[in-house]
Amino acid sequence: MKRSKKVVFACHCLLNQNARAQSVAKCPGLVKEFVDYCHARDYGIIALDCPQLRFEPVNRPPATREHYEGKTARLACRKVINDVIRLTKMYRQAGFKVCGIFGVEGSPTCGAKRTHVLSKAGKSVSVRGDGVFFKELKKALKKNKIKLPIFDWDIQAKKLITN
Repeated sequence: MKRSKKVVFACHCLLNQNARAQSVAKCPGLVKEFVDYCHARDYGIIALDCPQLRFEPVNRPPATREHYEGKTARLACRKVINDVIRLTKMYRQAGFKVCGIFGVEGSPTCGAKRTHVLSKAGKSVSVRGDGVFFKELKKALKKNKIKLPIFDWDIQAKKLITN
């Protein structure tokens, strides 16, 4: 069978909701609609390591972006980002099209278009903006002169977010 030679990067929890913080998972396992979306376009899926699981337990409480802006979280993000840079170059050199990277809407680390921050009232609120991982990723892509489409997947609405 002929390969499509099209791949996307997906944040870990799109393929494993068990990795999300306690009470945050929207599906029992993988996000079927995301997998179906990729399947319909013949995308191979490159699963990224979860930056949070590099330094926090699986049974962690939900947090906001501020919680992950420290040195430990950024270091964990950079290790995953190094994989994105290396694999993007490798696939492109082999003649593949890297069609994008998918974040998770609202995630404090892996939100690409929306993230959760701490409001002045001390509550977690969803705002337009990057999670910590995507802040660091965008810097690294620019530094390496790599253009890569970035999307969020809204698990609850079961759809792609492009802006």
